[in-house]
Amino acid sequence: MNNPHELAPLLVAVGRAGIELAPHGDRLRHRPADLPPDLSEALRRHRGAILGMLAGGYTPAGENARYVMAERLGMADGLEMPTHPGAAAWLLAVGESMGEGCGVATHGIHCGHGETNERDSGGDQGERSNALRDRQGRGCGP
Repeated sequence: MNNPHELAPLLVAVGRAGIELAPHGDRLRHRPADLPPDLSEALRRHRGAILGMLAGGYTPAGENARYVMAERLGMADGLEMPTHPGAAAWLLAVGESMGEGCGVATHGIHCGHGETNERDSGGDQGERSNALRDRQGRGCGP
């Protein structure tokens, strides 16, 4: 069984690198064809789990994970990026969702530790909305 603490950062790294993955029988195809050796080896180690997600889909576990997945895919869709399973944006969203956003990309906002206008750190939906408004007010958000 693959360790989600290893798989999540791998998917994030692959997605950030703009790599697309697709199943081909029991093999994992990737575009571009040339990968850095460390990513190639890590993909080999986690091939079974990745093929399973590509074939069977991924369902985030928990409210925060669902929020992270929906937010990432929504942002990518708004930018007209491909979001189908295996697309770089999808891989990034799945990886961050698996890690529930904590320590992978936006730790403070999705783990309830970020500042908001109310300086509340409860981590609920209201805080995420406030944090998004804060980022937008500084010209940093979507």
